[in-house]
Formats: sequence, structure tokens, C-alpha cells
Amino acid sequence: MQWAPCPTMRATLRKDESAVASTVATVFVFLVVLLFLAAAMVAVIPQKQYEAEFATAQEALEAFERLRAFSAGPGVAGGRFSVVLPLGTHAVSPFGADSPGVLRFEESVATGVNVSMRFVPHFNQGRVTRVVQDVILLMDSSGSMGVNDPGRLRISGAKEYVGRLAYPDRVAIVDFDGDAVFTRVNVGGFPHLLGQGGHDGIPDYADPQADLDTIDQSGSTNFGDAIRIANDEFVARGNPAHAYVMILLTDGQNNFAWQDTLALTEASRARANGIAIYTIGLGRDPDAALLRAIATTTGGTYYAAPNAASIRWIYFEISRRYQGSFVCGQLDAQDAAFGSLSLSLGAREYPEQSLLLEGSSIVLGQTSGAAIRQGLPLEYAPSGPGTGVLSLTTVTFLGSSHIATGVEPVFVEAKILTRDSQRQALVRPHLDDEASGISNISAEVQSWTDQGAATQAAADAVIAELDAAEGSVLAGFANESAGLHADAKFDLDRAQARLSAAIAAADDQADRGAMQRWLAVAITDEVLVAACRLDQWRNWYEGVTLDLRSSVPGAWAIWFNDVLTRVGADFSMGQSGDRVIVSVHAVSSFVLDRRVVELSFG
Repeated sequence: MQWAPCPTMRATLRKDESAVASTVATVFVFLVVLLFLAAAMVAVIPQKQYEAEFATAQEALEAFERLRAFSAGPGVAGGRFSVVLPLGTHAVSPFGADSPGVLRFEESVATGVNVSMRFVPHFNQGRVTRVVQDVILLMDSSGSMGVNDPGRLRISGAKEYVGRLAYPDRVAIVDFDGDAVFTRVNVGGFPHLLGQGGHDGIPDYADPQADLDTIDQSGSTNFGDAIRIANDEFVARGNPAHAYVMILLTDGQNNFAWQDTLALTEASRARANGIAIYTIGLGRDPDAALLRAIATTTGGTYYAAPNAASIRWIYFEISRRYQGSFVCGQLDAQDAAFGSLSLSLGAREYPEQSLLLEGSSIVLGQTSGAAIRQGLPLEYAPSGPGTGVLSLTTVTFLGSSHIATGVEPVFVEAKILTRDSQRQALVRPHLDDEASGISNISAEVQSWTDQGAATQAAADAVIAELDAAEGSVLAGFANESAGLHADAKFDLDRAQARLSAAIAAADDQADRGAMQRWLAVAITDEVLVAACRLDQWRNWYEGVTLDLRSSVPGAWAIWFNDVLTRVGADFSMGQSGDRVIVSVHAVSSFVLDRRVVELSFG
């Protein structure tokens, strides 16, 4: 059989359409799965990262709290403690990125908390010639002054105050009605400020005394603005070596509520800058409550002047505080600069957090602001009507400066190098005894008068002032016994004014020849001792003052207000710039526990 030849054919690869369709479907399904998985991961990863960063923040806060508890707790010198600080957060997936943090320790930083304390524990009699002062007189020139002070006795009284200054004292004068300006701006000239020629006692104070003559009596009242520009002047040109004194005299009330707010705000600013404001309310209509609040906030005194003739004696009393007075107590001032440990936690999902350990306090910083997580270890316990025991623990952190960045945790070891605890009683004179002492001065004056050292009329002029002072001290004793220490303080302020008037009366009677000079001098010395002891009571009432500097002063002001209000402490507070000044009044005993803690890092 022969096979028939077949036509020649070219060999080719055949496409399998069904196989192609199968492969495409498989790849498509794989891609869909990948997209689904990616979408799921995109949805899950941020949440996981958020949770991880939140956990890091919680661990860091707990570590800071443990470190603070060891540093300020019941530890002993030589004690050691270690803690692990999480620095940052690892990424939760290979597709993400780490969230690194920054840990920084510095022994001394400009923005860290610095606290100083001052108080007067003891009565300690001793003369001083005078205290150099920068003084600004705030003089009301509103229209009502034409009625309440037609003889311009406020001007002559202020001139006498200026005349008692001596080089290198400096003085400036503010004329205020609806607005406030420095003299000579009020008459179209250039302002006479602190340090102006002739305003520092070279050759004398004739120029500022002449400036007082430019003050008129027309317009409305705004003493908030007067305090503001005086504060500005002290901040800009005040001499830190001088006492800062502001004397505000007015016979009325601010015309608008916002001016009251301005006055209180500026009083707080004055307090923070070491400016004492003495306020004088003339006549029947001054805002005594506001003027008293301004004086109380700044450590000054409010004086009620029933008539213009009494202004002279008030100026005299204020001047006695700075010239020819007694030092009534030994000031105890203590400073402590605290090291600062800060941690800035990096974050991609959870809000950024920062932690600051300074002065045994923890400051928590967030995007919404800063808050005091744990403040200074400060305690207050009542010890009697209106009085209490104040306790404070301070911590100074030492060690080499250290900076660490990244996500790996850092090992921190703390060692208490020293611990020193002291209890200091703040001495308070007994006001009933002080009233008896003033009564004894009156009896002595009368005894010498009976022996011919003074006329009866001269003795009566002095004794009348002493009797008024005794009555005010007894009123203060009654208020003190009731726990009303702020009211007692104002009673003693009135007593001080009367004691100053007694000295002036004795000098006047000696000048008239109605009293022998030696008796006038003896009266002056004894009255100064009595006034000195009343000042010691004022020192006791002023209590313990904390001067705190921080990068977050507003947060500290809130913390102090909350803590001291909650425990019922009597306190006053001021804030300006990075400073917060807090005085805890009527402290019977102050306990200060100092720690020095060394930090090392591994």
C-alpha cells in the first residue's frame, strides 16, 4: 500500500483560549486580594500606631511620676532609685516609620523653674539710716478735688514727702484724671521720668516739687491707667538696688468697670516686679475696697484720709518706713535653682506630648497648652484661727548634661546626695502687750510733764496720738483673736500712722519750746520701738513669699490658686512675665525640706 503524500504543513504553537482566561482570572483575584489587604492595613496601621504612641506617653508619665516620688518622698541621703524612660515609639508595621523622641537634662536652664523664698522669722531691733527708694507719686487731678481738697493740701503734703528724700533717691510724678501722664506732659512739655535731672537729689528736689504745682483739678478718674504707666516706668528705668514705692492718692472711683480690672491686673504686675503700692482714699467717696485690694496685693497699705489735712500725716508715716526707721526683723531669703529633665515624645498619630520634671514638679505639655500635672510638694495645715503651718519640699537636680534621641528607652538612675529639713517658727508679737507698751509711753510723757519737762497742752498733743494708736492696736487684737488677720493688719496700719503723728507732735512741741528737746527725743525712740514691734507683726502676717520663675507661669498661677484655696490658706498672688509671686500669710511655722539629687543616664 502506498501512502499518498500529504501536503507539507508548518509547525506552530496553538493558543489555548480557555487557559488564558483561567490565568487572567487568577492574577485578577490575586490583585484584588492584595488591594483588599492593603486597604485593611491602611485602616488598621494608624490606629495601631496611635495606641502604641499612647502607651508610650503613659509609660513616660508613670516613669516621671516614680522619679518625682523618689526625689521628693521619704528618702534618705545615699538612697538610689532607677527608672526606664521610653524615648519614642517603634513603627507598628514595616510600612510605617518610627516616632522618635528627645530626652534632655540640664542642671541650669533659663526656662526652668527657679524658686526663692523670703520671710522674717524674728524680731531683731537695730537702726538703719534709711532705705534708698525709687518712688512714683500718682496724684488725682479730677474735678472733685476742687471740692475735697480746695486748699491743695495733697500737693503740699506730697512736696514734704519729696523734700524728705535724699540722694540717690529718685522720684517721678503721674498726673491722672480720665487719662494718666507724667508731669510735664500735662502742661505740654516733655515727661519728667525717674533719673530726670533734678529728680535724683542733684542738686536738690526742687524740680519735682515744682512739677507738683502743675497738677490741676478737672476731668474724670482712671487710676488703673496711672498704675499701668508707673509700672512701665519701674520696669524700664527702675534701679533694682532701690526699693520700688508707688503712692496712689484719689478721692473717687474709676469711671468704668474695665478700669477697675486694669487696676487689679496692674497691681498683680506690680507685685511680681517688687513694687509696693500705698493707697490713700480721700473723703467720703473713694473705692476703699478696690484701693485696699491694690495695697494688699502689693504688700503696701491702704490709708483712709477723712479730710485733706490728714494727708500730710499719711505721707509722713509712709516716709518713716524708708527713712530713720528700725529694722524689725532679720530677713531670711533662700534661693534654689532646680535642674530640668524634659522629654519630648515624637508622634505621628497620637497628639504630641512633652514632660518636664523641674523642682519636684511635673509639667505636662500638649497641643492645647501646658498644665501642672504634679506641683511643688507644698502642704498647709491650720494651726489656729486664721494661721497655719506651711511645708515645702525643694529638689535640686545635679548631673552631667545629657541629650538622647530616638526610640530606644533610656535608663536613668537617681541618687539622693543630701537631705536637710528645718522647721522655723515665725515670731508674732502679742498685740495686747503692745497696746500696754504704748499706754506706758503715754504715762511716761505725763510723768515728765508733771515734773515740768513739758506744758500740759504739749503733753496732751502727744498723748492724744498715742491714745489713738493704742485704740487701733486693741482693735487689731480683737480682730486677730477672731482670726481676721487682714482686718487686724489695717488696724495696725492706722496705729502706725498715729505713732508717726505722735513723733511729729513731739518734734513740733520741742520746736515751740513747749517741751524739752531731750523728752521729745526720748519719746521718738520709744515710739519707734513700739512701731518696730508692730512692724514685726506685719512681717508675721506677710508670711512666706515664694518667687517662682517658669516657662509656664500661667499654669503655675492656676495651680497655686487651686491648691491654696482648697486648703483654706490666706494668700495673695501676682504674675508678670515669667514670674509668679505668692505670699502665704499668717504662717506660724515654716518647714523646709531640701533635697539634692544626682541624675545619671545609661
